[in-house]
Amino acid sequence: MNRTLARFVLISAGLIWGLGFIGNKIVLDSGWNDSQLLFFRFITATILIFIVFRKRIIKTNKYVIKQGMFLGVFLYLGFYFQTWGLEFTTPSNNALVTSGYIVMLPIIVFIFDRVKVPLTTIIAGIVTMIGISIITVNFSELEIAFGDMLTFVGAFFYGIHIFLLGKRSKQVDLYVLMAFQLLMFSIITTIMLFIDEGLPSISFNSFDGYKIMLLAMVLGVFASFAGFIFQSIGQKHTNASEAAILISTESVFGPMFAIMFYNDPFSIKIVIGIFLVFCGVILSEVDFLGAIKNMKKKSF
Repeated sequence: MNRTLARFVLISAGLIWGLGFIGNKIVLDSGWNDSQLLFFRFITATILIFIVFRKRIIKTNKYVIKQGMFLGVFLYLGFYFQTWGLEFTTPSNNALVTSGYIVMLPIIVFIFDRVKVPLTTIIAGIVTMIGISIITVNFSELEIAFGDMLTFVGAFFYGIHIFLLGKRSKQVDLYVLMAFQLLMFSIITTIMLFIDEGLPSISFNSFDGYKIMLLAMVLGVFASFAGFIFQSIGQKHTNASEAAILISTESVFGPMFAIMFYNDPFSIKIVIGIFLVFCGVILSEVDFLGAIKNMKKKSF
C-alpha cells in the first residue's frame, strides 16, 4: 500500500468514528452506563475479528499475543475515559477534545524515541489545541467541564496507544495484533461490567426492548472492528504523528454529524473549533515551510 492510500484509509477511520460518537451518545442516553456500552461493543468486535482472521491467529506466536494484550490496556483506558466523559458532555465536544492526542503524540514520540518532530507537525498540533480550547474552556471563569476533562484524559491514553501501535504494526501481523488488543479490551471491560452494575435489562418481547443492544453491536462491527482495522493498516504505512492527525478528522466529522443528526447546538464556537482542527490536518499534510523556502531560493 502506498502512502497516499494509507492516508485515505486513516481518514476513513476518522469518518467512521465521527459517526460513532452519535451512536455512543444514543446508547448512553437510553440509560446504559459506559461499561455496558463498551462490553457489547467490544465483545462483538472481538468475536468478529477472531472469526475473520482465525487462520492467521492460529499461526501466531507468544510475542504477538503479549504485544497485542499490552496495547489493549491503553486502548481500553482511552475508550473508558472518552466514553465516561461522553456521559457529561455533548458528542461535538467529546469528538473535538478527543483530538487532543494530536498535541500529545509529538511529545510522546520525542520522549521515547528522541526523534525530532517536524516544525509543521508542532504548528499543526498547536492550531488544533487552540481549536479544542475554544470549545471546551469557559474563559470567563477559566473552568473546564468535567466531561471534557475526562475526555482529555482518554486522549492522553489514545496518544500512547497510537505511538505504540505505530511501532508494533510494522513488526508483526497487524490483524493478529489487533485481535489480541480487542481480546484484552473485552476481558477488562467484562470485569468492569460486573464491578459496576452488571448487564443492562433487556426485553426481547419487542424491538424497542433490544434495539439499544443492537445499536451497541453495530458500533462494534463498524466503529470497533472496521475502524481499528483501518487504523492499523494506515499506521503500518505512515508515521505515528501523521497518523494521529489524519485519524483526528473524527473530531471534524463528529461535530458535523452531531449537529446534523443529533441536534447538537450549533454555535460560532463549534464552527471555529472545527475550522481550526481542520487547519491542523491541512498543516500536517502540506509542507508550507518547505514551499516558502523553495520560493525564496527561486527568487534569488
